[in-house]
Amino acid sequence: MKITIVITTYNQEKYIGQAIDGIIMQKTKFPFKILVSDDCSKDGTREILKRYKKKYPEKIEVIYNEKNSGAMDNFFNTLSKVKDSEYVALCDGDDFWTDENKLQEQIEFLDLNKDFNICFHKSRMFYENNEKEEKIIPQNVKEITVLEDLIKGNYVVANSVVYRWKFNNKNLLDYIPRNIVPGDYYLHLLHAEDGKIKMIDKVMSAYRRHNKGIWWSEDNKDKEEFSLKYGKKILNFYDEAEKNMKLPDRPFEAQRKDAIYNIIVAFVKNNRIEELEEVIKSQNDKRIYSECMKDIVNRNIWFLDILANGDEREKKIREHQKEIQEIKEELEIKIKELAKYKEENEAIKNSKWWKLRNKIKGVK
Repeated sequence: MKITIVITTYNQEKYIGQAIDGIIMQKTKFPFKILVSDDCSKDGTREILKRYKKKYPEKIEVIYNEKNSGAMDNFFNTLSKVKDSEYVALCDGDDFWTDENKLQEQIEFLDLNKDFNICFHKSRMFYENNEKEEKIIPQNVKEITVLEDLIKGNYVVANSVVYRWKFNNKNLLDYIPRNIVPGDYYLHLLHAEDGKIKMIDKVMSAYRRHNKGIWWSEDNKDKEEFSLKYGKKILNFYDEAEKNMKLPDRPFEAQRKDAIYNIIVAFVKNNRIEELEEVIKSQNDKRIYSECMKDIVNRNIWFLDILANGDEREKKIREHQKEIQEIKEELEIKIKELAKYKEENEAIKNSKWWKLRNKIKGVK
């Protein structure tokens, strides 16, 4: 097969038809196959996929997962099944392609330029609820880039990418660590290890942001939730990439620092400080964690005020505790003296001389 287009989906009955239509409309001089994996959707997604499969039986293959495996596992498990394809393209079930010549242009470039492993293009990013203005991404990226550029940050939109597929004769899952986010970025890096990257300066797809998407909170008002949920997986991503790929020393320094800063703020604000030790576990992260704490102290007057007030209160607490201890010790001495006086007084009261004294005084 010349190219396989992989779609992963879960509960996307509102969008999946548009995603498939954008692929079906492609005008190409070569055959292509659509591989869709439904991660045990509970809405009408499966019924829609069955209709498309019936309508385009030669073009569409559908995998129906009987258990929900999660977005990343579904993504990599599906890609691992691609074994007979020169190229692979991606399109999430909530995104869609907008140019009927997209695939033809990308494949033509890759066929003529064997030293390139990735070809992508620009995409229109829009917000379903119109919370923010739409924009074209990426911005300020050269048309030809390499691995060293990509490790500075992911600028390859997943729904725009075509890979010269490296894993027809390999088990993809042997190269993909579990418990990482984002998966497409890791795949970009794997292909950029031994090939250049081409960007076609043309908008040919649409990237939809909505509140059911994994990246919705990443750039939205609920960024804390994103750090709480995915912070550890993002740090795992950096650890695994550095361990398994041929990368420069400390390649993700800036990204790590930004992620750890957001993690600290999110976990502290949500009173989950004890969990930081588990999240910030690698030596590299611990070093950056220390630097971030210094930054937080230096950059935030409110934090300095909290620390200053906390120190002052700690001092007062220690002073009061010392005073209380001294009072306790004095009280214990007085109690012992009182007990001694009582004991001596009882002995006197029980003596014959005290009884005689009471008779003389007429005291009963």
